[in-house]
Amino acid sequence: MIYLWKIDLLKEKIRKNRVSKEEYLLYTVAFLFLYILLFILSIIQIYTVWNIFMVIVQVLVSWVGIYYSYHLNGGSNGRNFKEIFFSVGWVFLLRSVFFMSIGMLNLYVMTSLLDIEKFFSLKNSIIIGLLFEILLYWRIAQHIESLKSS
Repeated sequence: MIYLWKIDLLKEKIRKNRVSKEEYLLYTVAFLFLYILLFILSIIQIYTVWNIFMVIVQVLVSWVGIYYSYHLNGGSNGRNFKEIFFSVGWVFLLRSVFFMSIGMLNLYVMTSLLDIEKFFSLKNSIIIGLLFEILLYWRIAQHIESLKSS
């Protein structure tokens, strides 16, 4: 059984080594599928040099976030980094997509109601998405670190 939302139950299962290889594989496939889908959605919105720059920044944030998580796991002395990263990452990616969707919908509705649609631009959407991605990697890394110490 893979968890969709309850990170504490997942972490407890990881601590007790009760996550099977098949479950880790499911977490990996689910994470990569959703992440690649989101990345493709950001790439198809490239219309200007600014958008290309933001996609490059998004890739850099991903690399830094993964390295930060790896470092907090203990680096080369850490345990099961890939398995833990993808399983914890899946839960937080799903949460991020959910909250970002609510936030973007709220932003769209508020700007429409207040007749200030110019603030709901692609540039602002990308910036908000980037902030969510930074938050995503920070939270993944914090939970990975908490698993290291247990």
